[in-house]
Amino acid sequence: MIPITDPFRAFTDLWRWSARLQEAWATARLDPASIQRLQAQRLAGLLAHARRHSGYYRERLAHLPEGVPALSSLPIQTKTELMAHFDSWVTDPAIRLDEVRSFVADPSRIGEPYLGRYAVWTSSGSTGRPGVYVQDDEALAVYDALLSARFPSADAVPSPFSTLATGGRFAMVAALEGHFAGVVSWERLRRRYPLMALSTRSFSVLAPLRTLVAELEAWRPSVIASYPTTLLLLAAERRAGRLRLRPRALWSGGETLADVERAEISEAFDCPVIDGYGASECMQIAFDCGCGALHLNSDWAILEPVDEHGRPVPPGQPSATALLTNLANRVQPLLRYDLGDSITQLAEPCACGSPFPALRVSGRRDDILKLTGRDGRERQLIPLAVATVVEEDGGARRFQVIQTGQRRLSVRFETPEGVARATALARIVEALSGYLAREGLDGIEIVEDPDPPRADPVSGKLRQVLGLRASAPSAPLAPAAADAPAAPARR
Repeated sequence: MIPITDPFRAFTDLWRWSARLQEAWATARLDPASIQRLQAQRLAGLLAHARRHSGYYRERLAHLPEGVPALSSLPIQTKTELMAHFDSWVTDPAIRLDEVRSFVADPSRIGEPYLGRYAVWTSSGSTGRPGVYVQDDEALAVYDALLSARFPSADAVPSPFSTLATGGRFAMVAALEGHFAGVVSWERLRRRYPLMALSTRSFSVLAPLRTLVAELEAWRPSVIASYPTTLLLLAAERRAGRLRLRPRALWSGGETLADVERAEISEAFDCPVIDGYGASECMQIAFDCGCGALHLNSDWAILEPVDEHGRPVPPGQPSATALLTNLANRVQPLLRYDLGDSITQLAEPCACGSPFPALRVSGRRDDILKLTGRDGRERQLIPLAVATVVEEDGGARRFQVIQTGQRRLSVRFETPEGVARATALARIVEALSGYLAREGLDGIEIVEDPDPPRADPVSGKLRQVLGLRASAPSAPLAPAAADAPAAPARR
């Protein structure tokens, strides 16, 4: 059992969540104009707080008049710019980047509150430049409340409340080895509430597929939450009869879920697949209504679809990127932050009747690798597992693993500062070889590709893991920009 670290804090967090939950339910009954007015009030409060307590924003917004200027007049922010000014960006002077980095370097502290009151998570992202995100109590309460309140209303879709109330079990299959947003949020709740810890378990995507299947079979979860690529592999195991679970629902996140993949997964498990849209910068951006669309939590997030020049994109047209303003988190304010995802605002109202704007999202999506072992059997590898091994064990931050044959991988990477390239390559090869051997794929050839990591020529996004077909010579990749705005990091 995971003990409560602070009973009083657990009580106050529960009270805060309950208040935000009631508020989220009430807001969902408002009309769009009323929600927009609420959004404007929260934006005004965030701007005032940022100007007063963030040295970075005080300087960046000094040229603007007092009050609430038009959102479009605010400068666009990038991760690189904000991270370069981290200590003056945050609004609590006790937070220092060097100390935060020491905190997140220790995996045993995943889920532990930083300075006793903040959640901290990281995302290297496709730019290869690590982002560090600090969330205050109010932001965490908002994220938890939105996850609980905004849910598909279909009778076949169990809510988190009903699942827990009826003794259901939750399973999260994810990259557990780092301070990633989903993992930290999950472990934070498990640390805080022992009853929840009894009904939830985490499973690593780094585990061999056969091991993961056996562990899930033993746990018998009612709900499984994971990445679309992982759910696809589990669906294949279900069809083959090696996984016999009958969950009531599957939660998908962290990657783009295509309609055809949702149907494939749902058919294999004979249960609904619930999608969601969040990022390290804002955990709950949009929710699945159950009618084929995502709806922006516009009472707590502003998402501006823009073209490559930062100009607004009309409904029905895919954007080059999206600018996020997070209205919930005040310890690390995000105003017009270049999130990197291409989104499309739907021109027609959604059939569900929700007052929240409907949209579709095109984020980064890596490939499932299909390698052949010495025994001639094909084994499929979860791309996020491969990327995690290269990042956490291989020490690389900006890289691509590309399948070039049935038993051959090539690696593109930027050499870490202060490290000899041969040393960096040897560390990556050792990390990958160890992971592949655990998957029954010993002896896979891993070679260096001297080219730098390259972006997709169509989307402009850096994909970290490319399958055999995706790396075909007929589709050459263009060099990625140093701070590619269209490269989200959603973990």
